[in-house]
Amino acid sequence: MDTGKGEFVQADTGIAEMSQEDIDRAKELLEVKHPDHGGWFREDEIIVIRGSRFRVKSVKPTELRLRLLPKE
Repeated sequence: MDTGKGEFVQADTGIAEMSQEDIDRAKELLEVKHPDHGGWFREDEIIVIRGSRFRVKSVKPTELRLRLLPKE
């Protein structure tokens, strides 16, 4: 998640047994902690920026790596 302060924070959802409800709760806690937050990003997610398609390669504390994809 973009904290709104120029860095990303990861939701603590690494436990394989977590239900979707637990994941949503972890996200809500981070959103309360960072009220000026921006979007959530997930590796392998496809996003569109200015009409171009990208796949999220990695999310690091201050960096989002994207790979340009061909148009459909």
